[in-house]
Amino acid sequence: MSRARRTAAAAVLTVAFAGAVVPGASADAPAPPSRAARACVSPPAPFHPSTASIPPIGRSVRVVRVRRTASGAVGTPPVSRRGKWLMGLDPQALPGDGEGTVIMAAHTWPDGSALGNALLRSLRAGDRLELGNGSAVACYQVTQRKEYGAAKVPRRKAFRWWGPEQLVIVVCSGTRLGPGRWTHRTVWYATPVADGGVAG
Repeated sequence: MSRARRTAAAAVLTVAFAGAVVPGASADAPAPPSRAARACVSPPAPFHPSTASIPPIGRSVRVVRVRRTASGAVGTPPVSRRGKWLMGLDPQALPGDGEGTVIMAAHTWPDGSALGNALLRSLRAGDRLELGNGSAVACYQVTQRKEYGAAKVPRRKAFRWWGPEQLVIVVCSGTRLGPGRWTHRTVWYATPVADGGVAG
C-alpha cells in the first residue's frame, strides 16, 4: 500500500472490535494442529497470508481479509460458528511490507470458545507465531501484551503505518456489557524474526 493510502487509512482508523456472540452456537470443529517451530526467513516480498500458526494455543487458524466499517473501524471475521475461529486481516499492511502495522483481529465469545479467548488464555510475550500461504511465510515474536480501556487503545502505537514492520493482534477482553460491547481491548505487539536470513 502506498504511503498516501496508508496516511488516509490511519486518519479514519477507530478502535471498535466486535465481541459478538451467536446464542446457543457450539464450539467449531478443531482446526489443523499448529506446526512445530522451525527456522524463520524473511519473506522476499509482501504476501496475503491464508493461515496463522499459533503454537501457544496448539493450532493453526485461517486468515481472512476484512473490510473497514463505514466509520473506519477495523473489521472482524463473520459472527458465526466458523467465524469465531478465523483471524481477520486489515488491508493497511501485509506481512513482508517491511514497514507499518499488520493489523489482525479475532472474536472473543462470552462462553470462552472463540479464538480470542484462546489467545487471552495462552499467548504471552516471547511466544512466536507464523503467517503463511503455502509459498511464503513470515514469523513474528510477541514483545508486549497490553490491556487498554475500549476507547483508549493508543492508535499511534498500535496502528502506525510508518516505522519498522510490526504485527498487532487485537481482541475484546474485560467484562462483556452486551453483544459486541466489552470494557477492554487486549493488544499483542510482535516484531518480525528471521533466524535464517531472507528467502530466495
